[in-house]
Amino acid sequence: MNFRLETAHPQDAPEREILRGLRVLLVEDDAVARCAAAGILSRHVGTLWEAADGEEGLRLFRQHEPDLVVSDLVMPQRDGLSLARQIKAESPVTPIIITTSHSDSSVLLDAIDIGVERYVLKPLRAQALLDAVTACARTARLEAEHRLTATVFRASSEAIMITDTENRIVDVNPAFTRITGYPRSEVLGRNPRLLQSGIQSDNFYREMWAAINQNGHWRGEIWNRRRNGELYPEWLTLDRVLSPEGAVLNYVAMWSDISERKEAEARIHYLAHYDALTDLPNRVLFNDRFNQALLHARRYNQAVALMFVDLDRFKVVNDTLGHRVGDELLKQVAERLRQCVREEDTVSRQGGDEFVVLLTGLDTSSSAALVAEKILAALAQPVYFEGHELAVTGSVGIACYPGDGADPETLMKNADLAMYRAKNVGRNNYQFFSPELEQGALFRLTLENAMRRALDRDEFALHYLPQVDNPSGRVLSLEALIRWHHPERGLLLPDQFIPLAEESGLVLPLSLWVLRRAARQLAEWRSRGLALVPIAINLCEAQLRQPDFAEAVSAILEEEGVEGRWFELEFTEAALMYDTERNMRVLTELKQLGVGITLDDFGVGYSNLNILRRLPVDTLKIDRSLVSDVTRSEDDAVIVDAIISMAQSMNLKVVAEGVETADQAGFFKARACAEIQGHFFSKAVDAEHIAVLLGTAS
Repeated sequence: MNFRLETAHPQDAPEREILRGLRVLLVEDDAVARCAAAGILSRHVGTLWEAADGEEGLRLFRQHEPDLVVSDLVMPQRDGLSLARQIKAESPVTPIIITTSHSDSSVLLDAIDIGVERYVLKPLRAQALLDAVTACARTARLEAEHRLTATVFRASSEAIMITDTENRIVDVNPAFTRITGYPRSEVLGRNPRLLQSGIQSDNFYREMWAAINQNGHWRGEIWNRRRNGELYPEWLTLDRVLSPEGAVLNYVAMWSDISERKEAEARIHYLAHYDALTDLPNRVLFNDRFNQALLHARRYNQAVALMFVDLDRFKVVNDTLGHRVGDELLKQVAERLRQCVREEDTVSRQGGDEFVVLLTGLDTSSSAALVAEKILAALAQPVYFEGHELAVTGSVGIACYPGDGADPETLMKNADLAMYRAKNVGRNNYQFFSPELEQGALFRLTLENAMRRALDRDEFALHYLPQVDNPSGRVLSLEALIRWHHPERGLLLPDQFIPLAEESGLVLPLSLWVLRRAARQLAEWRSRGLALVPIAINLCEAQLRQPDFAEAVSAILEEEGVEGRWFELEFTEAALMYDTERNMRVLTELKQLGVGITLDDFGVGYSNLNILRRLPVDTLKIDRSLVSDVTRSEDDAVIVDAIISMAQSMNLKVVAEGVETADQAGFFKARACAEIQGHFFSKAVDAEHIAVLLGTAS
């Protein structure tokens, strides 16, 4: 038996570390030799499998895929060379150690040809075996690291370029070719300056190399040029490689193309600072420019003008033609505003149809008036889109630094107040801010807050204006008119607070309060045995836009125990002529409750008779502006005659409102207009006065 057991010399720490995790397959047909070899290996390696012959060894290799194989040379069935040949065919990187008592050179040459890494002569010496195993493990680890490095080099998504000490390119990876467009063969031996974009200065590169020489590395963003001449941004990492002695061996550059990231950053910056629809600066960018403009104006004692521009009746375009047409209108308006100002000025869209214009470096604030006139003239020009001719006007409010405010917030508020003043005086004009506007705004804010509390405090009341038969004076119906018993200002009429209620949205709860109070009053009169007549209630477009308005009316009628036939709901001509499909649905739902529908203020708008025929309207109320001059103006008389004739042909009832004199009453009597309302017969009175009239009528 050619075996001799020796005690192995202690391994140093690095070698023990190499062997500790090693997985070894031992193949030996001699049981005693296998046991002895296993005793040596098992004390040092991580895992050990044992096989008694070559066939079992091949099976265990395929099952466990060990890191290293130690095999006897001479074995029955499959010898060590046959086993090694099969293992190398299946796993060329697995190291193999052959143990043998033969020193035949031809056998050793065959082993070398197969790829066997080491052989150990028998009788085995423990140290020789462990030295061979350690050497194979160390070589395998280095080869694995090299393979990993090569794999990373080839597979990296980042470009990698290696240069020598003379800064000549010695190797590049496939990602280099993909990013730069240069094939490997074209750049080997050349200087990397062939990639330079020309954007960075010579001083930039001097500082970069100074950092590399001092610190051994450099990181940063840089622009380079592709083979086709295209410039692109990259994130570059440049490292110096030193020998153990500290001599420079190579420079390794790694970079990634950050074009997409830069584009994404630019897109994010754009979305954060510009309006996506109009390409105008948004609030964020505008506020920054506004602050900078004020700082400059303070330093050089100049004026700055802020203009609020709001389109008049833009909502009508959106409601009738759709948001796509509305968006196109906004884009064309934005371009016109841009053309009205200088390059150093700023036009911004604040949202919806609101724009602001910042005029900087003005000698006097009066210069803003010239720009405002230019803007109004530009907006007045028709806009054409997909066969539509759109006419739009604007209301402009102007506040100037330093007279109207010293900070952006104050100037914005004051320009907004001036813009609302422009709307209130007729639209399509511009107004400068004045202190009186601020006082008026404070009054409106105070009134609005008081109005919100007034509902809870039951400060509102209803008065009723009779609509009577002409000429008998018999009460045919009533119009409910809201009054506010303000605790400080006394009795307020609707024109003193209803416009503010419409602006603030309070008109919706107020309208439902009026409807409920009127229903409750009808129920109370009915309980007293009085003869009931319908009550007309004025509503606005806001109610038509509420999807559950008809349901709310139905609930009030049911809760108060009053039938719908005792109510007539009045809408202005302007409210019903737009978004007719929506109005048709809402009015139809109301008609199903039994209520009547009245078209109020008829004759002063742009009536569309085709739309009027489709709407479920019962009554037309002739506007009081026509009634007041009907006996003095032939034109008004002709219009009134036409309205009465048209209404009769459509089987609609006609009511003349605002009848103040006997002549006016006679005019309508002669034309068979049997129902009038106005101070000629009675002013609006409270419920107790109406009870007297209803009692007389019964």
